[in-house]
Amino acid sequence: MKSIIKIFLLALVTVGLVIFLAKKSYDSVINQPNGDSTEKVTLQILSGESTDSIIQKLVSSGILKEKWTNYFRIYLKLNDLAQKIQAGTYEIPKNLNIKEIAQTIQQSKGLDIWVTIPEGLRKDEIAQILSTELLKGSNTTFNKEQFLLLTTDTTFISSLSFPYTLTDLEGYLFPDKYAFAVDESTEDVLIKLINNFKSKVGIADTYEDIIVASMVEREGRSSEDRPMIADIILKRYKEGWLLQICATILYAKKDWTHVITKSDKEEDNPYNTYKNPGLPITPICNPGLEAINAVRNPQSNPYYFYIHDPEGNIHYGKTLSEHNSNIEKYLN
Repeated sequence: MKSIIKIFLLALVTVGLVIFLAKKSYDSVINQPNGDSTEKVTLQILSGESTDSIIQKLVSSGILKEKWTNYFRIYLKLNDLAQKIQAGTYEIPKNLNIKEIAQTIQQSKGLDIWVTIPEGLRKDEIAQILSTELLKGSNTTFNKEQFLLLTTDTTFISSLSFPYTLTDLEGYLFPDKYAFAVDESTEDVLIKLINNFKSKVGIADTYEDIIVASMVEREGRSSEDRPMIADIILKRYKEGWLLQICATILYAKKDWTHVITKSDKEEDNPYNTYKNPGLPITPICNPGLEAINAVRNPQSNPYYFYIHDPEGNIHYGKTLSEHNSNIEKYLN
């Protein structure tokens, strides 16, 4: 009898473990982007078309990985969505996850316009992407000039209920994938970006944290070097060093590809961290969650300097002498 109970309990544990692992795999897949490409594909769903036929179109168009088709079917079934798929012509980017694909093809006539905002862009760059992509999707309501004006409109900003005073929304236009309606107004587009920041990031961070995160975003190249760079920047800031962040100079130039000269480092502007102590007066880009988390959890290290070589590898230095040696070795 005892052996039967043991076998029964072992079977229960095994079944539970299998279910747990299957659920974990399912949750991981449905939230994972299909790919990195933001290319949009035109997909037509016919009235009365079968789910299998729609799924095959998604796979053939590069919108859904073939190995994920069963996960997609399960997601539709669990959420009772198969009957809610709408006929229409859709413009669907290749970087959506299963949830987002299902959301898109439930919109009658395919009215959603998907726009991807990459990490590390200035607000004027984001405004241009939004203007271009929304116009392609037949949204003639959005106006990039009005968008930029709203980012410094203190009356509008005060309506957003941040716990501290802001005069500029640079840094808070959260990089992500967004679905906009064809008639979405400029103000509603901006509010959607801000609300997403609040949802994904929260509002417990200080303004200084977001400024530092924006520098980490532009200076870092990987998930490994960003927490290290965050610690270096925070150390230099707290100890009163000049930050000497090249990206702050490039922000003032509004050109990330500008070759920095000696005169640039001597220029008198509030973003020149080679000349002015402390932080720049605003964030220099709109950072992603990885850069923000790097500032929340910096990796303690003994370094005060770093450079990236032409291949993108980072080299740290404890002293100016080590730093100059790295420059000579890897950049000259």
